[in-house]
Amino acid sequence: MNTQKKSFGKLIICIAVMGFVFNWSQAQIMQLENKNSSMTVFGSSNVHGWKVEAEKQNGAIKFANLDSCEIEHLSLAVFTESLKGVKPAITSAVSQSLKADQYKSILFTLSEVSQVVDKGNGLFELQTIGDLVIAGTKREIPLNFNVTVVGSQVKLEGMTQLKMSDFNITPPEGLLGTVQAKDEIFLKFDSIFMQSSFI
Repeated sequence: MNTQKKSFGKLIICIAVMGFVFNWSQAQIMQLENKNSSMTVFGSSNVHGWKVEAEKQNGAIKFANLDSCEIEHLSLAVFTESLKGVKPAITSAVSQSLKADQYKSILFTLSEVSQVVDKGNGLFELQTIGDLVIAGTKREIPLNFNVTVVGSQVKLEGMTQLKMSDFNITPPEGLLGTVQAKDEIFLKFDSIFMQSSFI
């Protein structure tokens, strides 16, 4: 009788441990790898195109289930003063337009995943909605991107079009106003996340 009780007790403990390990493996949080990630803003003007690239960004993504790409949380932050152009004049103009001295970061926070399409081999296509804050102004935007899962690494890749005026931003100018940037910009991101811990 005692042997049966001990065996039953061991079985209960085993099941509990297996359940804990299962939940542990399903809910995962990963941190953005700045050195392997990129974020570029493309724009145009009455003279030529321009772009700035983010040198410093961070972020985190949490999966309720990594295998099915069930995202529970996603946030991305770009440090405004780290946006650099190929010429100092471009960097300065963009910094002034974004009021980088006052607003230190550009922040995106996921609020809803409306569709997930499993393309196979760890590739997923997502349609989402989130809040984007630029220069202190928050707007809800649609954001579509691909998620690629390879082992303990996750890559987010996508592009979206925005209007600076939607965020109360005056398009950058150059050469005493003779070069005028257009309102539309494109934001392209390639974000790499690595497993940091389980929760």
